[in-house]
Amino acid sequence: MAWVVAVFRHGQLRPCRRHQYPCERSSRDGSDLDAFLQQLFLTLNTPAKARGKTLPHLAGFPYVNGGLFSDTLSSHSVIPTFSTKSRQKLIELGMHYTSVPNIMKVIKALFLDDLYEDLEKSKGSKPKLEKLLSRLYRLRIFDPACGSGNFLILAYKELRRLEMAVFCELAKGKPQASLRLPGINVSQFYGIELDDFAHEVAILALWLAEHQMNLEFKAAFGNAPAALPLKDGAKIVCGNALQLDWEKVCPQAESHEVFVLGNPPDLGSSMQELSHKQDMAAVFQGIKDFKNLDYIACWFLQAARYLRGITAACAFVRTEGQVFCESSCFKTGVEREEG
Repeated sequence: MAWVVAVFRHGQLRPCRRHQYPCERSSRDGSDLDAFLQQLFLTLNTPAKARGKTLPHLAGFPYVNGGLFSDTLSSHSVIPTFSTKSRQKLIELGMHYTSVPNIMKVIKALFLDDLYEDLEKSKGSKPKLEKLLSRLYRLRIFDPACGSGNFLILAYKELRRLEMAVFCELAKGKPQASLRLPGINVSQFYGIELDDFAHEVAILALWLAEHQMNLEFKAAFGNAPAALPLKDGAKIVCGNALQLDWEKVCPQAESHEVFVLGNPPDLGSSMQELSHKQDMAAVFQGIKDFKNLDYIACWFLQAARYLRGITAACAFVRTEGQVFCESSCFKTGVEREEG
């Protein structure tokens, strides 16, 4: 029960004896712990003014928001574990861990290098710097195979650091400019993940990334947004990315600049199970010569369809030797750049 003891207090996540209520307010055998946690979750998800007659021992807990406590617990809840068997299952699904250096290669090539080049060109010009900030706030980052959110987390942190670099330029000779608060929000980040546990981890991890970057922001500028209540969070949808409408997950708008990225499953045609082949047939419906393509080809085609007609770009990690680039079925009218 130690994980419940660490709670937000005065804007910080820290242990607090005053909030050690799971031990003090529930039976030692844990028989009524589920009821206590139900009450706690409801309190954390309800604004103070709307709580009515809150139980006295829960009145000191803040309103968290952000959807973290909107789902109640049930007696059928299962806590998943990463056993050898479960890790093997992820591999069978084609899911792989992507290292930070490799994620950075994708992020830098896709948008980060261009944004920093824009920053260099804007130095010394307040209108140009403000225009760059406006561009940052219009960005939408979308990973349709996001796993536990590593691509999204790293992209979020790098964009926050870029925003801080812009603030530093604006503050040169103008101390009042340092009073700005960050405008990049986790709500600009979108994802799709098949595994429910990884999907929940991604949502929570982005909130933690926001907290980390707020601490970094405060160290640099002396102030930071209030920790609670949380604002709108990242939109991470649990489901099969090849059976969902990507535009409904990450809505497109003329003002938005969308970047699609990630490391989708890369099962070769000989390793695909029936469910994978059914996904392939659905995505490539009406198109010939797709049966020898790797599973990741579905994401490239879906991305090409999604990107058409909007200000957007895409970069996926893929292994060498995958068959898809030469296929005639990829004549979608979307510009493709090898790298």
